[in-house]
Amino acid sequence: MRLLTISGFAAAVICAGLAAAYSNGLMQLILAGYPPAVWPASGSFEIVAGAPQPHAARAPGTRLDRRGRELFANSGSRALLAMRGGQLLLETYADGIGPGTRLNSYSLVKSLVGALVLKAVSEGKITSLEDPVGSYLAGFGPEVFRGRPIRSFLEMRSGLEFEEDGADKQNRLAAYNPFGNLARLHAGGLSAVEGQLAVLPQNRDGFSYQNVNTAVLGRLLSEVYRQPLHDILAQKIWQPAGAAEAFWLRHGEASEVTAYCCLFATPRDWIGVGRFLMENGSRAEPFLRDDLWQEFFGSGLGRQDLVDGSYGLHVRHNILDRQGQALQGPFTYMMGQGGQIVYIMPEKDLVVVRFGEQHSLLHSTLYSAWNSLTAGNVSAQ
Repeated sequence: MRLLTISGFAAAVICAGLAAAYSNGLMQLILAGYPPAVWPASGSFEIVAGAPQPHAARAPGTRLDRRGRELFANSGSRALLAMRGGQLLLETYADGIGPGTRLNSYSLVKSLVGALVLKAVSEGKITSLEDPVGSYLAGFGPEVFRGRPIRSFLEMRSGLEFEEDGADKQNRLAAYNPFGNLARLHAGGLSAVEGQLAVLPQNRDGFSYQNVNTAVLGRLLSEVYRQPLHDILAQKIWQPAGAAEAFWLRHGEASEVTAYCCLFATPRDWIGVGRFLMENGSRAEPFLRDDLWQEFFGSGLGRQDLVDGSYGLHVRHNILDRQGQALQGPFTYMMGQGGQIVYIMPEKDLVVVRFGEQHSLLHSTLYSAWNSLTAGNVSAQ
């Protein structure tokens, strides 16, 4: 009888929790907070307006080499594209996926938010990356939070203790707590977690990958530009890069997009964006001030930093140094859950985009794309 009483009480608590979840939007998050990899998806989305004349479709001129095909198949890849000299030379898709298929960016979009912060500095909307975030988010969040420099959020070194760090991104859904801080952020946007923006002294300046850092930067951008984040992205990067219309997940109860995740766009859009960033816009209208562009692409990092892998201003940096391979040197890359990757090598005028359901070997994928291009494997398509 005692056991029945406890079980009944537990069931009541669970039911109450679920009822609260329904009432405050968390149940919507449970169902739609982790949208699928391929569009269409449930949930609320904002439109990221595309260019009036998006990038022209092109037939691929090169096919993957044998090693590339093995990697593509064994890692559940959905798309692999390579552009060099401004030409889309390699384009491979899995069954059911094609040039017009919109795929989930997951955390790839974080890097674009980081680039937009640098754009705001270039345009004088933000004076310096060393400015306290509270200089632009007056009265928002705890005092210690407001005192943290903008750079610390870009580098994931803000000291915020918000969500469990270090979880394998592949298993994030299995470990997802629908009643935790991240769930509240998903459902209600940054304002819903204002009281949870605690900076712990022992965490300050230590690297901790937290989605909330990007959410803070997204709010910062909206404040300094007085525009919604999805419109800022469209105007500053997406349209100038020649990308087509895309769809960005919105918080369940807020009018702002989820700055840290889930932009549905085609791989061709992403390779165009990669090229735009690599070329720093155009000579006539540079995207970033030169020193900021250099820093975004890892200027000043030592060899050991690259060998170990470095997280920079919302992008990652590494190096190709495998003996016997023709392609050598540093590269910058954006990465999203499941191994969504945009590789950029300005010195080689190379952009490679990879989408898939699980991670592919980071270096080997880039080697195989380059080797396929330089070997001149002509596609039969």
